[in-house]
Amino acid sequence: MIPVAPSILDRAITALAPGYGVRRYNARIALHAAGQYSGARSTRNALKAWMTRAGSADSDTLGDLETLRSRSRDLLRNNPIATGARATSRSNVVGTGLHVRAQIDRELLGMTEAQAEAWEQKAEKLFHRWAVSKAADITRHQNFYELQALVFSTVFESGDTLVLRRKAKVRAVLALALAIVEADRIVTPVEHLNDPSVRDGVRIDEDGAPVSYFVANDHPGDDVISAISGFKEVPAIGAASGEVMALHVFERVRPGLTRGVPFLAPVIETLKQLDRYSEAELMKAVVSSFFTVFMKTANDDGLASATAPLPGMASNEVTLGSGSVVELGSDESIEVAQSTANTNFDPFFLAVVRQIGVALSIPYELLVMHFTASYSASRAAIEMASQFFKERREWLVNAFCQPVYEWFIVDAVNAGLLTAPGFDDPVRRAAYLGAMWIPPSKLVLDPKKEWEAEKIAVEMGGKTLEQVVTEKTGGDWKKTTEQRGREHSLRVALKLEPETLDPNKAAGGAPEKPEPGGKTEEDQ
Repeated sequence: MIPVAPSILDRAITALAPGYGVRRYNARIALHAAGQYSGARSTRNALKAWMTRAGSADSDTLGDLETLRSRSRDLLRNNPIATGARATSRSNVVGTGLHVRAQIDRELLGMTEAQAEAWEQKAEKLFHRWAVSKAADITRHQNFYELQALVFSTVFESGDTLVLRRKAKVRAVLALALAIVEADRIVTPVEHLNDPSVRDGVRIDEDGAPVSYFVANDHPGDDVISAISGFKEVPAIGAASGEVMALHVFERVRPGLTRGVPFLAPVIETLKQLDRYSEAELMKAVVSSFFTVFMKTANDDGLASATAPLPGMASNEVTLGSGSVVELGSDESIEVAQSTANTNFDPFFLAVVRQIGVALSIPYELLVMHFTASYSASRAAIEMASQFFKERREWLVNAFCQPVYEWFIVDAVNAGLLTAPGFDDPVRRAAYLGAMWIPPSKLVLDPKKEWEAEKIAVEMGGKTLEQVVTEKTGGDWKKTTEQRGREHSLRVALKLEPETLDPNKAAGGAPEKPEPGGKTEEDQ
């Protein structure tokens, strides 16, 4: 608090009325110390009941994680919007899998261009052979490209996951396997509950860096197992090798945050309330669709008296149904609450879905898979989504894909599959481990316009053909060019196109040349 010296007026008032003077002086001090943000006021009617606490990242998060995970999973099982949000994010971030392109620093390593290209191609082929094999998964259910989608989905759903470096149990290109541990299995054992260095299953050092992870042998929610059979403390860094042994994959949004939060956390309540509202409207529509005739008679001679009740129904039980006929007694009548169509349902539903899309950084059009706006508006939505997906993809690459690639290269060098002189030197090692990851193809609304833009970018020198092929098809530019050359030679031999093609228009009325780096005839 900044001290405020009492003025002459303060001293005079205090001398005449001590109690009032002290209160006046204290009010001046409080006014001087307070900031100027209206959002921090507690005197405003809208903010009086808004009680908050400035806690640390872990104290604000860890106690809620179990509930957040279970509710997030329930929504992803049963809520269409939540399920669609995850599917849209996964297909645009991971797709069928991110593929690696080795990019070593040949100048630093003293290699010629040919030597560097040969080394990169061998590294890529070895890694791809390992990645397509299910031996890459310790459970032998998925290959590495499928594990990328699993890791992304798990983090989306639970907030984080742990990837352990294991030795393959079967013969493979390389004895490297990955074990994906669900977030629930990273828990603090009872004997460490009072240890301040253990935060929800993660032991940290004085700098907040992870030292080890306590992994339960069994899932705490497994109904088949009555109790957890024990824990294993997995080191984050190997004591002897100094190599990373575990990857804790999560999005860290605050300094000091030890565990990740499910992506749906900000919209869990909104999604659930919208789900209930939709169910109520659906039930209302179903009930309104029933057509039931009530017959009122003056005596007991009616249709219903000759009809036996259905099995499981009491004789006096009345049910609505499609085309049902129900008899009423002479002194009975009915009152029906007329159900009218809710014309506000669709606008309200869409307005809430837009808010959910904002929270998840997914444009409304992609979230509901419905494009009704103009081409420009739809294109803008896709471009905005692409930026978000690119950010997520970079995070996944840095947290999971690139570290796994580095594990593979290290093991391949140690196994003699790759020759890397000076690999023990940290600088040269980093030069060998450079790589680029190929994303899935972006959604295209107008392929002709997109390819024309790429052609102009290549002609102006803003892009290379390799970049175009990589971004548009995810293919290999060299292989695509070689295949296009073979196709061209064959078509020339069959006189289907001239030997020399005009870059803008094929001569002699021949079919137009595919755009640079585009699909080959074989692809089509």
